[in-house]
Formats: sequence, structure tokens, C-alpha cells
Amino acid sequence: MLEVDIEKQLEDFALRVAFQVEREVLVLFGPSGAGKSVTFSCIAGLARPDKGLIRLDGRVLFESDGRHRREVPLHQRRIGYVFQNYALFPHMTVAQNLTYGKRGRRDARTRMQAMLARLHLDGLADRFPHQLSGGQQQRVALGRALMIEPALLLLDEPFAALDGAVRESLQADVADLQRELGLSIGYITHNLMDAFVLGDRLAVIQAGRLQQVGPIQEVFQHPNSRTVAEITGVRNLLEGNVRSASAEGLVIDWRGHTILAPPAPRTPGENVTFYVRPEDVKLLYPDRPLAPAVQHNRLTGQVLRVMPAGAWVTVRLGVTALSSSDTEVTLESHLPMRAYRDLGLEVGATVALSLRRDGITLLPSERGGMRW
Repeated sequence: MLEVDIEKQLEDFALRVAFQVEREVLVLFGPSGAGKSVTFSCIAGLARPDKGLIRLDGRVLFESDGRHRREVPLHQRRIGYVFQNYALFPHMTVAQNLTYGKRGRRDARTRMQAMLARLHLDGLADRFPHQLSGGQQQRVALGRALMIEPALLLLDEPFAALDGAVRESLQADVADLQRELGLSIGYITHNLMDAFVLGDRLAVIQAGRLQQVGPIQEVFQHPNSRTVAEITGVRNLLEGNVRSASAEGLVIDWRGHTILAPPAPRTPGENVTFYVRPEDVKLLYPDRPLAPAVQHNRLTGQVLRVMPAGAWVTVRLGVTALSSSDTEVTLESHLPMRAYRDLGLEVGATVALSLRRDGITLLPSERGGMRW
């Protein structure tokens, strides 16, 4: 198990993170410049924290109180690191790259042959990196990291430059290797779909602070703040004011519109942030009776943009606010292509819509600067 609790002053902010990685894949997720790669560099020994603790399987790799320090050199940490740009030695063959960390070991060639087979690199041992495809180069980089029999594997955007089929194949290999070897893996990605494919837990980081850590579905379905919701791509984030609260539900004033939401521990007059996912923004057929699920929270919008994606389509809508100080708000609706065609909508068309009551989710209240 990896234990991290470190601080490091950077140019734009102070990095302060604390988390653990067990026999799992922990995804470090956040915008560029949030501190993800610096965190991994500190763990691997490529950068030095100002203070804190890094411990791997009970062994202290770094410890400092700001005055006294002890640390293990990076080549003794038993940490495999795979970079986005592969970082292969261009003057070395595949075989030489793979065995670099095993130089002088009797079993180096045997292990190298096994690794070539395991990562579908048979027949490429004598090639140089420039003679390989991007996917093959990344497989070599992964194999080199695994050759040292790491206690921890760090993956820093390893699939970012690869196309879909190659990306999926490598993801499957990493998932299989994690299960076979019982590896602890830290994984940086900007791609939420990659996170879902490989991740067990998600750690959302922004400006050097961990905003939320938990099982990936839990973080995605229940973000604990507006920041986490925005970083994880939640659409239709809205702000309103509670008019009334009861066991039957909340009545929220959203820019002059009355919105009914499920019950929640809120008080009248309280400002709230809530969201409704695009699949819960229902476009209404003008010639059909309304189902109970869409009889509330009815609005009128104008089609601003239509974005087809296979069997589904996303429609961007402009909704006019009723309060005097506001103008138009943009919402997104996600619906099957067949339903969109039946509606016969085009850009500029006016459409009736409903925010499904049970699809409205309130974010936790923020009190005194702390998120609860």
C-alpha cells in the first residue's frame, strides 16, 4: 500500500495532498496544472517535497518535518513510471530498453522474453524506438516499468497520444496486469472515459488540493462541491434560492422559474447549487399527453445547437430567465436520435421541456469555507 501526505510550494500554489493507494487503480483527475504530475514525481523521487511522508508497503521512501529529512533514492524505490511521451532510450533496441533496469541480472534475458510475449511485442526485440508505432512504443515503456517488479506503478497520461483501438487494447492489458500481479497503480488522465475503464477510485485535484476521493461511480454521481462537479464534467449546473422546504420536497426559485426538487435538508431563503443531467432534461412532444415524471418544472427553450453522436443526440437549448437581471441560460438535453427525429426540431426552433423532478440533485452546502 502507498501512503502519501506531502506539501510542496510551487510557483502558483502550495501542493498539499494526502491519500492512499491499495491493490487497486487510483485515478488522479483534474485540469492541467493542478499538481498531478508533480505529485507523481514526488512519489517516484524525481522531485522532493518540502515536508511530509511517503511510505510504500510500510517502507519509508521520504520523510521530513521541514528541518530533518530522510529519503530513498529513486532507483531504490521499486516504483515503475510510464510517461505520456514514452521516454524510451532512442539509441537502444527494444530488448535493451526492457532490460535497462535489470542490467547485470542473470534472469534479465529470460524475463525480457516473457515480457515481449506478454505485451504482444514478439519479433520486435532488435528494433529501435523510431521503428515502432506509438502503441508499440508505449508497450515497451510499460514493459520496462514492469521489468523491475515494482511495488507501485505510476501511469502519467500513458494513452493520451494513442488512437481508440490501440488505447482500448493497452487499457485491457493494464487491467489484466493489475489483477494478475496485484499491483498498486496510480493513474493520471484528463479523459473521464479512461478513468471509468481502468479506475477503482477517483481523486479529484484542483490547484494542489484534493477536492474529493472515493469510488469512481460515487464521486461521479455525488460530487461534493461545485468544483468537483465542474471538473468531472457535470452539465446543467444551476443556482437558485429555496422558497420552501417540506417532506414532500423543495421549491426553488431559479432565475424566476419555479423548480420542484426532491426533499433535502435545506431552509427557506438558502442559496443552493443543483444540477440536472442532460438525460433528465426532457423535450416534450406537443401532441402527446404528459407522463407524471415530466409534469413539473416545465420550461420553454430555443434550440441553439444540435450535436449528433451515433444513436444519440445532444441538444443545446437557450432558456430565457424570468428575473429582470438575467437573460438567457444554456441547458443541454441528451436523447435518442429517433426521439429527436420524431420531434422534428431544427436550430432556432422553440421547444417545450421539463427538468425531471427526481433527476434534480443538490450539491452539499458550503459553510464557512468548508464543504460538507
